[in-house]
Amino acid sequence: MYSAMVTLLNLSSKRERRRLFQSMGLGAGVTIALSSCRPIATPEAVQQVEQAFVDHREDFIEVATVAVADLQQSGESSLRLPDQTFYDSAWVSVTLNNEALDVEFVIEEFYLPLVYVSTDQPADVHDTCTNGGMVIKQLEPYWYICQRDWN
Repeated sequence: MYSAMVTLLNLSSKRERRRLFQSMGLGAGVTIALSSCRPIATPEAVQQVEQAFVDHREDFIEVATVAVADLQQSGESSLRLPDQTFYDSAWVSVTLNNEALDVEFVIEEFYLPLVYVSTDQPADVHDTCTNGGMVIKQLEPYWYICQRDWN
């Protein structure tokens, strides 16, 4: 069991850890508890998000553009986006101060999203890119890797 735990902590992605737990017959609670044992903004994790953006740049831009238009037409404050193969989950929302629209893509780690900010002001995205969260890296105008607030 010890070697499985060491292997688990050394695996690079949440999906790999989940697959290992499923093969061991362990429940989701253990997966969640141990999946957060790894530091979030490691250079490898940041590189993984950045590489996903590079590999699927046009797809991310298209999804963000459509999502912003859909949100503006819907009158809602947020919408969950359809699942895609190049991210785990995503949503578009009006920022807390109503100054911007943001689209957040979870590639692997919930606390390290790829973020599109319509105003190109990451300070507008509270708890993700500011006010507890922080910008880790700007990839290009409007596109950021942020570390979400843990609270």
